[in-house]
Amino acid sequence: MKGPEITKYLNRIKLDDCNPNLVGLTKLQEHHMENIPFENLDIVVGRKIALDYTHLFDKIVTKKRGGYCFELNTLYAELLRSLGFFPRPVLGRVWLSNPRKMPPRNHLAHLVDLEGKTYITDVGFGGLITRVPLDINESSPVEDKDGMVRVVPFADQQFMITRQIEKGWENQYSFENVEVSEEDIYISNYYMSTNPRSHFYQHKFVGKNTKDGRIGLFNNKMSIRKGIKIVDGKRVDFGKDWIEIIKNKFSLNLDFSEKEFNILFENNLKM
Repeated sequence: MKGPEITKYLNRIKLDDCNPNLVGLTKLQEHHMENIPFENLDIVVGRKIALDYTHLFDKIVTKKRGGYCFELNTLYAELLRSLGFFPRPVLGRVWLSNPRKMPPRNHLAHLVDLEGKTYITDVGFGGLITRVPLDINESSPVEDKDGMVRVVPFADQQFMITRQIEKGWENQYSFENVEVSEEDIYISNYYMSTNPRSHFYQHKFVGKNTKDGRIGLFNNKMSIRKGIKIVDGKRVDFGKDWIEIIKNKFSLNLDFSEKEFNILFENNLKM
C-alpha cells in the first residue's frame, strides 16, 4: 500500500496518523470499527467475494462500502503492514448462542507482536467483541467502551475471547495461535460466501460501532445499544425505508442493480 492509499484509508476511518505501537494499533482498531460497517450484502445478492487488494480497496475505501470479516480484516492487514506492523492471520470458531456442535473455523482475525507481547486485533466481527487489541497471554479482564472483555486460554495455543454480561461471561469466538495459509482463508471465505448452510448466505447483517455502543440491522430488525445493553429498536420495512436506513445510519451507498435489489428483498415476507 503506497503513501496516497494509506492517506486515503486513514481518511476513511477518520484518523490522521498512526505509530506502530500499542497506542497506534488501538486507535486503528477503534476508528476502523466506528467508521467502516460490517455488512454481508454482496453475499446475499450473489456477488463473488474477492479478497485481492485492488478489489477490496476499491470497494471499502474508494466506494465506501463495508464488508464481512474476510474482506475487512484482509484489507486491514494490508494497512497494518504498510504502517510498520507485522500481522499474522488466525481463523476463529464463533461460539455466539452456544452452538450444540463445535463450529467451523469461519472467522478471520490477526495477531500482532508488539514489545514482547502478542495481541489479537479484529475489525470484522459483530456481537460483543472487543473494541481494543487484547494480549492473548493475559487473561485478566480489560475494559473497553462497552465493558469488560478478556482472552482465556483453554488448550495448547487455543484461546477464547469472552465478554462480561449481566449473567456472567459470554463466549464470542475462539482461535488458535498456529500458522494459517492463504488457502485456508480462501476455503473459509468461499464456504461462508457461497454455501446455503452459511448464515451469511440467507440473512442480511449490517452493523457499526458508535462511540458508546453499536447500531445493528439484522434482516429488517434494527437495534441500538449502549455498552452491552440494547436501548432501542424497531422494524424497518424492506424497500425504500430499508435503503434510507442503510444510507443515513450506516453511511452506505449501495451500488446494486435493480435485479440485485430485487434479490436483496425477495425473501422479505419470510422475515
